[in-house]
Amino acid sequence: MRKAMLGMLAVLLACGAAGLAAEIRFLGELTIPTGLWAYQDMPVGEISGLAYSPDLGLYYAINDNRGRDPEEGVAGRLYTLAIGVGPNGISGVRVQNMILLDSDPAAPGVQPYGPGEVDAEEVVLTPDGRLIISSERDLENRPWIRIFSPEGEMLGEIPVPEKFMPGEEVGVRRNLAFEAMAITPDGKTLFVTTEQALAQDGPICTTDHGTTVRIIQYDLSGEVPTVVAEYAYVTEPIFASPLDTYADNGVTAMLYIKHVLPEYDLLVVERAYVSGVGNDIKVFGVVLAGAEDVKDLPALPFPFTGSAVEKTLLLRISAIPEYSDIPVEPDNIEAICLGPTLPSGNPSLILASDNNYNPYQRNLFLAFEIVP
Repeated sequence: MRKAMLGMLAVLLACGAAGLAAEIRFLGELTIPTGLWAYQDMPVGEISGLAYSPDLGLYYAINDNRGRDPEEGVAGRLYTLAIGVGPNGISGVRVQNMILLDSDPAAPGVQPYGPGEVDAEEVVLTPDGRLIISSERDLENRPWIRIFSPEGEMLGEIPVPEKFMPGEEVGVRRNLAFEAMAITPDGKTLFVTTEQALAQDGPICTTDHGTTVRIIQYDLSGEVPTVVAEYAYVTEPIFASPLDTYADNGVTAMLYIKHVLPEYDLLVVERAYVSGVGNDIKVFGVVLAGAEDVKDLPALPFPFTGSAVEKTLLLRISAIPEYSDIPVEPDNIEAICLGPTLPSGNPSLILASDNNYNPYQRNLFLAFEIVP
């Protein structure tokens, strides 16, 4: 395990009409190389979502491996992590437990998912200790959002609007579905978004234009979760032309932040990758007020001509050093969460990467302090 501690850096956030500013202050990074992290004879990695429990002082980390390669472990794994976060960054990351998710609520106990049956991407924690987990696809490429106990038992399912289900020129694209979720502290509102546009809502991202994704807003306060709104969010274009053949950009993580930074509703992470260049990570502050509710529109125009959510770039971590706000080589960042309160009284913010079990990638954890 290798830890790189970098000096204090402050990333200014544009805030408020009065010209006030807050800071996202970089504290440090911790890297665990691919192949050097294991638990119960399975490799640990592919961290795609994080949720922090202040009561337990631990993090729930979802693994998005589909279980098709026996050497990479089984599908549907959730880890509990102890992450040491302090003013000097991250002192360590340790797996405390591994939980297998339940695929059949009708059968007693946990019935694990088989190969390819789940592609879990995000986890959020409710105030009563339940876990809401999203999957990009099952064997039929259908996304889902399900509720689990801390022991992994399936407790229920959150309905997904039919327009998101894959079909002929409609619905989510393969492997570009529910990458990001966020929940309010009272547990009454859930936000979910796709990585890139639905087939009927326009093309995927290119170097010339972004892609338009829908942010779904659910009301969880009643007996049945209900969609109350959908908002259009337009990503940035891909940041560079590929030197080889592949490039993409999409939404990979999201966090409710209004109780910490009242000027924004959400933090949204856009993760770009360009072959031969590397990753480019952008964190935006997002305001929903003023955005058009598009839930009754079966398809969106492209380019989107309505009122999309307002977004402000707060942090950038780029493989191109002159673009980057901190001197860290980024990796495939797919997780964001608030961490513990620091000795200063300010909250910490954690970002983590999905290493894809690729020997050329790494498990990267980044710690920041939010200074209101």
